Amino acid sequence: MLRAALLPAGVAGVVCAVVATVTGGAAGLLAALVGVLLVVLFFGSSLLVLERTARVSPPLVMLVALGTYTLKVLLLALAFLVLSRTTDLPGPALGLTTIVVTTVWLAAELRAFVRTRQPLYAAPAADADDEPTDDAAASDERPGGGR
Repeated sequence: MLRAALLPAGVAGVVCAVVATVTGGAAGLLAALVGVLLVVLFFGSSLLVLERTARVSPPLVMLVALGTYTLKVLLLALAFLVLSRTTDLPGPALGLTTIVVTTVWLAAELRAFVRTRQPLYAAPAADADDEPTDDAAASDERPGGGR
């Protein structure tokens, strides 16, 4: 999924960088590149960490996902705090690039996920011991599912 999201996000990043360069010069280009880098690191790190975790221990995936997300939000807040104190980067170029590349990344990741057709829930296999008795089957057939 990383490759499926990285390519469209990269194309969107290049388009944003060109627009930012035309409108803001070298500072606009730098801001756009920083925005692309932040998005790729934010979303790419999740995919890499969760992919490796799923291979090692599938039950830990949700715990690792929540921990990774929390850490990334804190680091992203810190990054934007540091970037807001610099006057060298134009805020609109950084913000718009971040929004556009994030939107494209998420759309591409969603498209890739839908195309994988992985079941989200695997029904447990029915055992011979789990077959309903005649009384249980009869109660399920009545309106209301029982007595």
